[in-house]
Amino acid sequence: MSRTSIFTGSLGAALDVAPSKLPRLSSPIHGSSTVPWRYHFNTVTFSYTSAFWTWEDWELQLDWLALRGVNLPLAWVGVEKIFLEVFQEIGLTDAEIAAFFSGPAFQSWNRLGNIQGSWDGDLPLQWIDQQFELQKKIVRRMVELGMTPVLPAFSGFVPSNITRVWPDASVVRGSAWERFPTQYTHDSFLEPFDKHFSEIQSRFIKKQGAAYGQVSHIYTLDQYNENDPLSGDLDYLHNVTNNTIISLKNADPKATWMMQGWLFSSSEDFWTDERVEAYLSGVGNNDDMIILDLFSESSPQWIRTQSYYGKPWIWCQLHGYGGNQGLYGQISNVTQNATQARIDSPSMVGYGLSMEGQEGNEIVYDLLLDQAWSSKAIDTESYFHDWVTSRYSGSRDDPQGSL
Repeated sequence: MSRTSIFTGSLGAALDVAPSKLPRLSSPIHGSSTVPWRYHFNTVTFSYTSAFWTWEDWELQLDWLALRGVNLPLAWVGVEKIFLEVFQEIGLTDAEIAAFFSGPAFQSWNRLGNIQGSWDGDLPLQWIDQQFELQKKIVRRMVELGMTPVLPAFSGFVPSNITRVWPDASVVRGSAWERFPTQYTHDSFLEPFDKHFSEIQSRFIKKQGAAYGQVSHIYTLDQYNENDPLSGDLDYLHNVTNNTIISLKNADPKATWMMQGWLFSSSEDFWTDERVEAYLSGVGNNDDMIILDLFSESSPQWIRTQSYYGKPWIWCQLHGYGGNQGLYGQISNVTQNATQARIDSPSMVGYGLSMEGQEGNEIVYDLLLDQAWSSKAIDTESYFHDWVTSRYSGSRDDPQGSL
């Protein structure tokens, strides 16, 4: 889907009028989104919500996204297969690799570099293969629906025995995470200015492209999720991102790096304004990066960072943590504040849903995605009445179905 497309969300939002005032329609309505991107997913949603989804579950999910105009979904499933083959190619043993992967319910934090290993046995190779085949279907369907999948990239996290293969590798250990036992955390991180970093990146991107086709040039890559860098030195932080984007561009000259901006909120004591600026400045061309302002409705970082110092960014609603039922909604924040952000920040390029677990209050999900199609803040009193009527009471013209 482009910025302009057949509108499939709230018709009222598309036309800046209340749905109750619309005539009955005999043909599609065409509308224009106020932003090029409508994003969906948090990295951790793949463990909190979809860890054990089947293809039938994903079919329903992708239909749900398409009907709400999402055109930039995260596509994390099955990445362990790509890493398995890359790590095998550079000389790591299956046992060394297996000791690094985490189980399905914890994979998100393994991918984010917070934990390593698994409980009660290694991740089965059969599971890795099944998830890889599932990812092929997911990516294919995303593309069929006009979406641009956000695919994984190599962020630097590696099995600790990589120094057996490359004794000269520049590897540092991350910090402990959430009081996990030592053997399950302190992930190993290959520094991006190490020559082997770019080698793994190229192998990874090439192998992934062969598996799914050249369907996207946008890659998710988070290095310091709830895990502070080795140093706060400004040159060090600049060099980390500079060498990371170089590795991506060497692997895919059209690459765009997407990262969650959560670290700037969760570790605000470390990420001072000057450190944020140094880190982001390593990506010299602003258009080579997209940042998810992950908790915009409550803890917007775009304001204090001057719109991420010019980097394109997406206004996201986090709404719920850990798969908990978020039976509330910060309605004026989602409508009025998000609209004002779009007006005030020229580098805002999208609206997004970044809930940790998706089982929450669906009306606030619809509200944000509908807001992407409205040039002014949605009238929530009318919107809520029409949404509830449409969902639970049938036709407005049916007196038996009125509220």
